Amino acid sequence: MTKRENMLRTITRDRPGWVPYRYDGSLTLLRPAVVVRPVEGGRDDWGAGWLKTDTDEGSYPDGKPVVTLSEVHTVSAPKTDFEAVTRDLEGQIARLEDQDTLIVAYNELTLFERAQLLLGTDNFLMATALDTDRTRQLLDLITDYQARLTQSLMEAGVAGVRFTDDWGTQTSQFISPECWRSLIKPGLKRLYDIVKKQRGFVFQHSCGHIEELVPDLIEIGVDVLDPCQPRSNDIFSWKKKYGDRLCFMGGLDTQGYLSFGEPEQVREQVQMVAAIMGEGGGYIAAPSHSITIPEKNTQAMIAALIDLNQR
Repeated sequence: MTKRENMLRTITRDRPGWVPYRYDGSLTLLRPAVVVRPVEGGRDDWGAGWLKTDTDEGSYPDGKPVVTLSEVHTVSAPKTDFEAVTRDLEGQIARLEDQDTLIVAYNELTLFERAQLLLGTDNFLMATALDTDRTRQLLDLITDYQARLTQSLMEAGVAGVRFTDDWGTQTSQFISPECWRSLIKPGLKRLYDIVKKQRGFVFQHSCGHIEELVPDLIEIGVDVLDPCQPRSNDIFSWKKKYGDRLCFMGGLDTQGYLSFGEPEQVREQVQMVAAIMGEGGGYIAAPSHSITIPEKNTQAMIAALIDLNQR
């Protein structure tokens, strides 16, 4: 069985041969030719400011609003050349034609976080409660753009799209589940439908506590959910409740043993998590956050997965 076939079988829960690891080469995530997070800092395509840092991600938002809520009607989407985006992504795919990997494209900061960047966090969160009409107007504009971008990604021939939006804090969502269902879910479904229409896989990333939203995500068509932050969610309960309908990616705790434990503890915990989450397929092992982990623990994590897969 090839790595790509095993990844496909993992996502569809169809008797995979082993538990894949996100960084073992069996899954490749490509970034399209749009400026969503300028690594060196500066302005993104929507005009939001970013500050260069020495972290792995390269930059973080400067937190300054681009527009006020009263100016929402003046916001224009980026004038992206979507045909050029497709051509660039086709080129990236062509360079990987001899690789044994499943290729998926990013659509980052999709809806919630894009509106948050444009209005500023405080203003956006207040707007979701106090002025839903203008908040929805902004989100509709963003969704229209993201729909065109998603279509251009799928036309390039990727196997799916990984949407990213952080909806959760450590213990709850930024907005209530009811508000999320009213403001975010309809646009998200529209984007998922574009991927599904072309028989692609929908990957969804959201850090934080999102337990109340998982049934909604399944309802609108998510295939793979990450990063399954174990300090914020009962991921074993997720597996029990939704494991027949959903693939999970992540779940290895960077807030605990991966960052602060000893290698033996890492090996024990990784094998325990992977054995539970990987039962019957539907699990791609990965750290719950892309932060720097001590090298000895990274090696212990990989060794634990190799050992588990050889049993």
